[in-house]
Amino acid sequence: MFDIYVDADSLPRALRPIILKASSRAGGLCVFVADRALPDIATFINTDTHEKRVAAGGDRSIKSNVRMIVVKTGENSADNTLVEMAQSGSLCITHDIPLASRLLEKGCFVLDDRGSEYTADNIKSLLTGREVNNTLREAGIFSEQQKSRSTNTVKDFADNLDRVLTRMLRIS
Repeated sequence: MFDIYVDADSLPRALRPIILKASSRAGGLCVFVADRALPDIATFINTDTHEKRVAAGGDRSIKSNVRMIVVKTGENSADNTLVEMAQSGSLCITHDIPLASRLLEKGCFVLDDRGSEYTADNIKSLLTGREVNNTLREAGIFSEQQKSRSTNTVKDFADNLDRVLTRMLRIS
């Protein structure tokens, strides 16, 4: 059993049910952190809590393993909360490369929102590439465009999430 922490500020809605399903299998806490409430996550938490209480004979002390933390809007407020909460061995999901680096330093497993895994082997080159792109963008030479998200991208995320979770289960 291990926890999942999600940088939910820019997480595509299509990935949320996949993460929720995976967190049920993992059995640990699943925390979504954002600077705004996510109605679909709140609905899931209420439904999940109700179902667990009914299954436990109405025990009101039982709650969902999913949490939604809404932080104040501000630079790195969600990031700092995630770094503070995540423990070594946790799975973290973020598109933010500097945040991924901080989480890797804590011993977390980290995936981006396309299913690619951040590792100690690739994080330095990703950070360097990010800095180069920022410099070019500031100079007006380059404007990075996100690749559009397709059903294949969502499937890739789900498949890679399963692979990482399976590997984590074998390790623990």
